[in-house]
Amino acid sequence: MPGRLLERALGKWRDTATSGVDDADDAMQTTVITSRTAASACGRPRARDGARNATIVRTNPPGSAANRGRQGVARRGDDARTRAIAVDDTNSSSSMTSSMDAVRGCAVGDALRVRLPGETRASYLEVEATSANRAHGAFRGVDAVLEVCEETNRVLLSEIVDANFGKDGKRKSTRLLRETFTRSYDGLTTTLEMLRRSGEYPAPGFSGAIECEEVSRLCSLEELRARVSEDASFWADGSPKDFQGLSADEHATLNAGEILAFQCGCRPMCMVQLWTGWEDDLGRRQSIDMPFVARLLKEITEDDEIGIITVVPPGASEKLGITALLYPRKSPYKERAKLLASFGAQAAIVAGSAYYQTLIGRCLGYKEENIDAHVKQYNKGVGVSKQISDLVEEELAALSAVPASKRWRDGFAVATASNDKSRSRRKKKSNRASSNFEDVEMMFGRRGRSK
Repeated sequence: MPGRLLERALGKWRDTATSGVDDADDAMQTTVITSRTAASACGRPRARDGARNATIVRTNPPGSAANRGRQGVARRGDDARTRAIAVDDTNSSSSMTSSMDAVRGCAVGDALRVRLPGETRASYLEVEATSANRAHGAFRGVDAVLEVCEETNRVLLSEIVDANFGKDGKRKSTRLLRETFTRSYDGLTTTLEMLRRSGEYPAPGFSGAIECEEVSRLCSLEELRARVSEDASFWADGSPKDFQGLSADEHATLNAGEILAFQCGCRPMCMVQLWTGWEDDLGRRQSIDMPFVARLLKEITEDDEIGIITVVPPGASEKLGITALLYPRKSPYKERAKLLASFGAQAAIVAGSAYYQTLIGRCLGYKEENIDAHVKQYNKGVGVSKQISDLVEEELAALSAVPASKRWRDGFAVATASNDKSRSRRKKKSNRASSNFEDVEMMFGRRGRSK
């Protein structure tokens, strides 16, 4: 099972069936890491250890049997009338005419939903070039093309193999390996090359063209950027107590929306899972292949006000997992990012420790009531106690005397061809943080929203 890779890296492992997360029958896997005295090593009182005993909880991945029924109907936020993104509502259409129209009518910068035979969830093609009957772009880490076949009135998906494969039929490069921005995320390029050699990522090439079950338009990056700029609360405040999960479209754009919210100054930090090595179907379900994520990670590397730390799971290699911590290059944010990196925070791992749930929630700028709701969700209805709240506040205050503000900058505008504002790329020293298992109390990541 997927968790066994994580088991080998973290040590003790046990499977439990836990209720009260979303459905009573959701199976959850739990790893307990004894409080190992990162506090003692720093000379802090042992009285805190009880609050810091940590449990890592991995919930069912999106699209698993327990979660498939929720996609497409969930809402997030207090106002159920408002969707996070307004998308073309063609998801339910089985008409191949709609699929052909989606390909013919798309534009560069659009993300297209692509559902293949035998798959219950859509994947996404990010359009980079178009012609009358074709759309070319990124699809699951490869160069691919959607083409309307006039003879059959079907939409075909095929991988462009000329630039990707050698004469021996093996991949000689990948899209992300050709991107220079990946070098700014320490450990990512090495991992991608290792995965290319092993054939794990990207997934093996298609055998000829595949007839798509359905193709439809999701949105464009600029549409998503405009919505985040107008109201970033969906991507910046955390999940409220009445949160029921994400729709398929909200899940697809969650990472991009969170990066955009951070980029425009509406949240003080962002965590992105660059690689998840403990799940099944590695080549098809990576966050970095979701719409607009790679483009935004590239924009981040060109922004001199933003720092990047890459983090691997404690005691493990990059092949198991890599998370990018994105933070403002000033106090108190840079100190807080180093704190998260010190215990091997992974964006796709959810913690069961109320102390660390509160600590990370505050570092990421979530609303207090939403942090409390999250703590209750994973601690049998028990919210943030005054003791936990005070300990977290003391910990953060000790990092820097500079007070944190949820909005860390204003007036940010992305450089585009239309405004012709360029940013120079700067050389960066190594920004990888590693954590020693002997000094790790826990790992923490996203709050279980990727259901």
